[in-house]
Amino acid sequence: MPIFADSFWTADYTTGLNVLFEKLYDGCEECDMFIQVFASRMQYEVSYGRQLGSIKSGIDHVDRIDDDPEVTTTTALKELIKQTSNEGSQHLAIASNIEAMALQPFSKWCNDHRKRIEYSEKTLKSNVNNFHKSKKYVSKLEQEYLNKCRQLEDFKLSNFNDEELAAAMEGLKLQKKYEKDIAREQEFQHFGSVGGIAFDFKSMRETLQLLLTKLPKNEYKVPLINFTLQNTNSGGEITKFILENMSLKDIDQAETFGQDLLDLGFLKYCNGVGNTFVNSKKFQYQWKTGAYKFANVAQPFADSESNLPQMEPKISNYIQDFASKISSAPSNSSGHSTPSAITAPAISESEKTLLKMLKDMENYDNRYRHECSKMDLLRCSIEELIVDHLSFMEKCEMDRLKAIKKVTFDFLGAVGNKISALKICIDAMLERESKMDPAADLLHLLSKYRTGVFKPRVLNYNNYYNPGAFQNFGIDLETRCRLDKRMVPSIVTLILSYMDGIYPELASDNVRTAVWIAPVKLSLTHQLRQLLNKGQSNDEKEVISILKQHDNEPSIVASVLKIYLLELPEPLISNDIYDILKVLYAEYSLKPSLSTEEAASSKEKSEDNNEDLINETETNRITGLSATLSSLPKPHIATLDAIISHFYRLIKILKIGENGDEVAVEFTSEISKEFANCIIEVRMPDGNDLGYRIFYDLLTHRKQVFGELKRQGSKSRGGST
Repeated sequence: MPIFADSFWTADYTTGLNVLFEKLYDGCEECDMFIQVFASRMQYEVSYGRQLGSIKSGIDHVDRIDDDPEVTTTTALKELIKQTSNEGSQHLAIASNIEAMALQPFSKWCNDHRKRIEYSEKTLKSNVNNFHKSKKYVSKLEQEYLNKCRQLEDFKLSNFNDEELAAAMEGLKLQKKYEKDIAREQEFQHFGSVGGIAFDFKSMRETLQLLLTKLPKNEYKVPLINFTLQNTNSGGEITKFILENMSLKDIDQAETFGQDLLDLGFLKYCNGVGNTFVNSKKFQYQWKTGAYKFANVAQPFADSESNLPQMEPKISNYIQDFASKISSAPSNSSGHSTPSAITAPAISESEKTLLKMLKDMENYDNRYRHECSKMDLLRCSIEELIVDHLSFMEKCEMDRLKAIKKVTFDFLGAVGNKISALKICIDAMLERESKMDPAADLLHLLSKYRTGVFKPRVLNYNNYYNPGAFQNFGIDLETRCRLDKRMVPSIVTLILSYMDGIYPELASDNVRTAVWIAPVKLSLTHQLRQLLNKGQSNDEKEVISILKQHDNEPSIVASVLKIYLLELPEPLISNDIYDILKVLYAEYSLKPSLSTEEAASSKEKSEDNNEDLINETETNRITGLSATLSSLPKPHIATLDAIISHFYRLIKILKIGENGDEVAVEFTSEISKEFANCIIEVRMPDGNDLGYRIFYDLLTHRKQVFGELKRQGSKSRGGST
C-alpha cells in the first residue's frame, strides 16, 4: 500500500502539502459531525427521559386512586406508570453513558488531533516558504554571477586578441602576487599604540580575535525604546578580561586600553551618547561590525552576505581608516612604518579594468557557490522534515479513523446495553460499524488524492565555465559521463562494485536481498550523499573509502544509488518515450506476478491456455521494448545495463542457495517494485506500475533486450564509419 511519505510530493512542495492538509482538515470536520451526532442524541435522550420520568404529573387525579390490590385495573395502571418512569430513567442513563463513554473523551481527542495537524501544517509551510525565499535569493545570485561572467567575456573580446589576453593574464598574475605581498607586508607594519603598547596589524588582529571569541557576549536591552543590542559587554567585563589575558601593569592601563579600543571605533557606547570608557558593570559597550571585519571573525546575528569568509587578506577600506586614525593620533611608540621594497608591476588601464572585473566575478562566484551549498543542505533538511511530518500525519490519520471506529462502538454500546427495544436499530448500526475499515479508507485517500511520489528537485550550482563539475548528484547523466570520461557515471560503477564486494561477507541470501529492499531513514541517506557530492574533487579511492565506512550498514549505500537515480534531471528512461511504452504495455499486457504463489498459479493457468499466443505476445512486447529503448542516449542505456546486470548476477547467486528459485522469484518482484520509480518518472494517476513491469522485463529478458541494443549500436557505428 502507498504511504504518505511517498505520495504527496510536488515540484514546489506546497501543492502536495496543501492537498494533504485539506483532506486532513476534512477529517477533522468529519470528527465534528460525529460529535454533533452524539451530542444531539444525548440531548434527545435527556429530553425524552425527563418527559417519561414526569409522566405521573401529567395524569389528572392520579393521587385519588385507591391502593387496592384487589382492583386489577388500578394495579395495572400503577404498574404502567411505574414502568414508564423506569424507562425514562433508562433513557437518562443512556444520555449519561453517551456523555461519559463517547462525547467527552472523543471531543478532547479531536481537539488534540486538530492541534497536531495545525502544528505540522504551520511547521512545514513556514519551512517551505523560507526555502522558496532562499531559492529566489540563490537564483538572483546566479543571475548576478552569470551577468558578471558575460560582462567579463565581452570585455575580453572587445579589448584583447588571443595573444594580448594571454599576456594580460600573465601580468594579472604578477599583480595579484604583488597585492598579496603588500597585504602580507602590511601585517607587520606599525598599527599604533593601544593602552601604551605598540601593536602591528597582525598582533592587533590577534588581540581582537581573542576579545571577540573568548570573551562571552551578552544581549543588552536599551531602556525606554525596547530595543535589543547583540554582542555587548560591560566595561567591567572588558577590563577584567584584559587584565587576565594581557601583560598589563594595573587597572589604569587596562582602562586606557579599553578607551583606545573605543576611540579606534572597535567599541560603541550603548547607554547613550558618549565616548568615554568606564570600568563599571553599569556601562555597556557593543562590539562594532568593523571590529569583526578587522579580526576576520564571523559576526553573530549578522546577515549572511556580510558574514562571508574572506578568501585572502586584502588592504580594505576599514583597515586604511584605522591606519589613518592611528597615524593622526599621538603615539608613544617609537615604531615606524618602513617603505615597501616591493615594486608594483606595470599594467595598463585595460588590464586594471580586467583585474577589477575578474575580482568582481570571483566574489560573485564565491557568494553564489557558498549559497548553493547552503541551499542543497537546506533542501535535504526540508525533505527530511517533510518525510518525518508525512509519516507522523499518516499515523495521526490512521489513529483518527481507528478512534472513530472505537467511539462508534462505544456509542452503540451506551445505547444498546440499556433498551432491548432498540436492538434492531443497534444491530443495523453495529453491522455498519463492523464494515468500517480504517486501512481501506486510508488507501482510498491515497489512491484518489495523491499528487506525486517522492522526486527530489535538486538546485544545482551552475558554474559558467564548468557546469556539473562541482557535484555528482542532480547532474544530467550525459554531462556527468562526459566529465567522468566514461559511459557509466563513476559513482554508479563504484557503488555497484562495492556491493559486489560486500555480498560474500553477508550472512545469508535473505540479508543480501534485504540490503536493497529494507527502508532507510532519509537523513542517513543524505549524510552519505553529502560526503559523495563533491564532483571532480572525489577520486575513486576516496569514494571507496567513504563507502567502506558503511560496511555495517550496506543498505545506506544501496539507498544512495536510489537517491542518485531519483535526483537525475532526466530519468534513465526519458519522458520522451513514456507514452510509447505505456501503449506498448497496454497492447501486450502480461503483467508479472507479485508473489511466489501468484507465479505458481499463473504458470498453471498458462499451461491450460494457448501457450503460442502467450509466447507471441511476450516476444512482441520484448521486441518493442528493445526498439523503444534504442532511442535513448548511450549513457542512459549503459547505466541501465550496468544496474540490470548487477541484479541479474545477484539473482543467479540466489538461485544456487537453498530454496533458490523461490527466493529469486520473490527478489525479482521486490527489486522491480523498489526501482520502478528510479528508472522512469511516475505520472499520476498511472502510478509506478509501468516502471515495475519494465524493470521486471529487463531482469527476466536481459540478454535479449541488451543484446539487441548492442547490435543496433554496432550497426549505427558501422554506418557512421
